[in-house]
Amino acid sequence: MKSTLFLFISAILLLAIVIGNVVAIKNPQKSTSGTAKTQQAKVVSLKSLSFNSSNYTFTKVNQTQQVKVTATYSNQTNKDVTNSVKYTVSNKLVASISSSGLIKSKSNGTTTLTASLNGVVATTTITVNTTVPPIKTLVSLTIVPSSLDLTTNQSKTLVVQAIYSDQSVINVTSQSVFSSSNQNVATVNTSGVVTTTNQGSATISASFGGLTQSILVNVSAPNGQVNVKNFGAVGNGTTDDTAAFQSAIDYLGARGGGTVFVPAGTYSLNPIFLKPFVNIEGESRDTVTLKLSDTSGSGYYRVITMANDTKIQNITCDGNASKHPDGIEHMHCIFAYDADRIVIDNNRLINAVGDGVSISGSTLASDDVTISNNILENNGRSNIVVEQANHLKIFNNISTSTIGRPVLHFEPWEEMNFDDAKIYNNTFTSNASDGAYCIQLEGGKNDNNYFNHVEFNNNTVTCTTGGFLVMETNGAKIHDNTINVEQFFIWIKNKDLEIYNNTIHTEEGFRVEGTWGINSVNTQVYDNIVSTNQNAVTVVAGSEGTKFMRNDFTGNGTGTAVYTFASVTDIKNTSFIDNTFTNFDTGIVTDYNVYDVLKIDGLTIQGNTFKKINSFGVNIKGTTKNVTVDQNTFTGVSGVSIIVQDGPMTNINITNNSISSGKNGIYQTASGKKGSLSGLIISGNLISYTTDKGDAWHTGAAIELDQNTTPPTNVSITTNTLTGNAVNKITVPKVLLPFVQNNIFN
Repeated sequence: MKSTLFLFISAILLLAIVIGNVVAIKNPQKSTSGTAKTQQAKVVSLKSLSFNSSNYTFTKVNQTQQVKVTATYSNQTNKDVTNSVKYTVSNKLVASISSSGLIKSKSNGTTTLTASLNGVVATTTITVNTTVPPIKTLVSLTIVPSSLDLTTNQSKTLVVQAIYSDQSVINVTSQSVFSSSNQNVATVNTSGVVTTTNQGSATISASFGGLTQSILVNVSAPNGQVNVKNFGAVGNGTTDDTAAFQSAIDYLGARGGGTVFVPAGTYSLNPIFLKPFVNIEGESRDTVTLKLSDTSGSGYYRVITMANDTKIQNITCDGNASKHPDGIEHMHCIFAYDADRIVIDNNRLINAVGDGVSISGSTLASDDVTISNNILENNGRSNIVVEQANHLKIFNNISTSTIGRPVLHFEPWEEMNFDDAKIYNNTFTSNASDGAYCIQLEGGKNDNNYFNHVEFNNNTVTCTTGGFLVMETNGAKIHDNTINVEQFFIWIKNKDLEIYNNTIHTEEGFRVEGTWGINSVNTQVYDNIVSTNQNAVTVVAGSEGTKFMRNDFTGNGTGTAVYTFASVTDIKNTSFIDNTFTNFDTGIVTDYNVYDVLKIDGLTIQGNTFKKINSFGVNIKGTTKNVTVDQNTFTGVSGVSIIVQDGPMTNINITNNSISSGKNGIYQTASGKKGSLSGLIISGNLISYTTDKGDAWHTGAAIELDQNTTPPTNVSITTNTLTGNAVNKITVPKVLLPFVQNNIFN
């Protein structure tokens, strides 16, 4: 019995020990004193209350607004207590508030609103004002002046005033939208400047704030018209009519302007000088001739010099070059110097010693020049010359030279920028030769000076022995033209030039050249149809960011599709994408200067089609780096040739191309003693039915790296598919065999 009792007591003691241990495990801080717990606890207290507005405003009685009250505590936390605080209003006649914080306005006045919680108070104000002034609304527009009576070639600035319901009047000219009912009579720009062009009437409208106001503009000939014969002109071709013309011009000039009307006849003249707002208008360009006198001097003798706001129409101007064999190049038919808003329209301009039309100026330049609907023939320096000019329009002219001279010639000589030339719907024809240019588009001299925003479109250019030159332009666009020239020359310092949608035939193709290291940047040539008798594209000296995209190039079997040669600076980041090259002796070639380290750096050849190329479609040689040849199609053409020569060649990637039925696929060899190639990837290409069977010097394999020269380094030849080739193999130096993997041979 004692033994049983002992065992029972022992079991109870053991159980107590186990339970005590379990409790100790679950409550490791069981022994912590109550005093220690109190010291560790953090007391959180309410610090402040705030309303969501410093003043609740009402404009009507019985309006309501819901307030929001936020409590901020000592631990920097916030809580919405809108429904917990107690609200009081100091003046219950002004407003009341519910326990949930909804204010209701009662009468005009201001009262204090208080919220309290646990002894913490916040206050704000309530304002009720039912006498708020009415909203100001737009009532009407007026235009000042309310009508205009102008003469042709005048300008006037309009002022648009908005009248509001509170009787206030505000000038809103700069915010108004203007329009003209008849732009042949008067135009209006965004600043409200009305400019008249021809006689007649037009309605000028201004719109603002949903309202429109209009005024009538009546345009008449400026102070009438005079007949030059009433001032003594004879028009028999021999009598000197200079004094009669100048007297008529001066007469109208003293009266604010007008038109000198010239009846049929041939008028012998020394230089005459227009006055502002004085025009010359002939009866017809076929019956009226103003001819430089046989006996005039041979210096700065221009037949007509224009002034601001003048127009010359319906005459033939004959520069009479045959009678002035010693004349200087400044003897023009029509000359303008710092002359603004001038029009030269529907004339025949011929036989000048200098230019048919010469637009020049100082750094002020001539502005707003229109040369339209003229016939220009055989002027000794050029038919049209543009020096210092902005805002130029040249359209619907026929400009022809059979004496080997340019038909359009930009040549600014000031160190400044020029802007805005639109040249369209003209026919340009010249037999210029020996390196001369029939068209020359040129900008300002020296760094950062350009002719900005030149647009040359929908013209026909025929100059089979002369060039088309573009230089020093910014943002020029040459598009939708038919051009037949010896060469399309993209020379120095063009920026963001675009040439697109043209049909072009050349003898020597496009030439992109950065002479003196002054490169063109970001030239884009795209969507053109181009035929050529020599190279399609030549990139030499230097360039940056040149792109040829989606063009169709066709040769005659003798030239090179693309020739690149860095001789002054590197040729950087050049792209040929999605073009078609057909019927050339050689495809795309990179060349180099053995005497320096200039290089082709960054060349992308992607998505192109090569057909009827006698040798390789792509020929990479010299100090070339960072070349991608990707996704091209070579049909009946050898694929890619890589020749390591006298300098370093790096990073050549030949990927995903289709090469079929040519002599060779991809072939790498070397010449010279100092060349090297590091970084060659040949992958994903489909090479089929190449015909080279090899000889004593090479294997003829579809992919061949020369085994008799220094091997390239960093090579990967993977995942290519070879089908039906004469030598359906990949041959490389033995040291490169581990880098030839996962290729398919059919």
